[in-house]
Amino acid sequence: MKKIIIFDFDGTIADSFPPMVKILKKQVKEMGYGDLTDKQIEIMRSMRPLDIITHFKFPFWKIPKLIQTVREELFNQIDKVKVFQGINELINNLKTKKIKYGILTSNSKKTVEAFLNINKLEGFDFIESETNIFKKSSHLAFIIKKYFLNKKDVIYVGDEVRDIEACREVGVEIISVTWGYNNKAVLEKNRPTFIVNSPSEILKIL
Repeated sequence: MKKIIIFDFDGTIADSFPPMVKILKKQVKEMGYGDLTDKQIEIMRSMRPLDIITHFKFPFWKIPKLIQTVREELFNQIDKVKVFQGINELINNLKTKKIKYGILTSNSKKTVEAFLNINKLEGFDFIESETNIFKKSSHLAFIIKKYFLNKKDVIYVGDEVRDIEACREVGVEIISVTWGYNNKAVLEKNRPTFIVNSPSEILKIL
């Protein structure tokens, strides 16, 4: 039995992909890159962030501002973002079983806290934010050190290839979920410890 579950936020707990796509399309168009098509969005779902930047030839110096703008716009719409079906039940079960759980996100802490309050998702032991999308592994290692965790007691739950890579680098097991940003095929290709299609499967693994 794992003693601590670390959740990703966007695409794992919060169904923020649809509003984020709308925000991204608007911002990309305003930057002068034309319309971002649904087909291009699907292509992006099989890519890591660095691959997306390279593929669409976005200037690196514009990326931080684009990400910050998308985060701010999402915060303004957070009351419209839904919880994935089954997450409430999963969290309640973790509380019942006295399993600790926290969040490591690339989103802002204020957005996560607002979402959790709106949706009455309670009991998280910590919320850690690493807004640099390329430094998830270092922040995961920092969390383990900060909270005096044993890596063998920790499992991460996330929806992206970069989550798999971060966990592999740190030496932590990962459950990849198929309802988030990266599609199932690319997740399977990158060989997570476990892969699930619904939150109820997470409890079975634990």
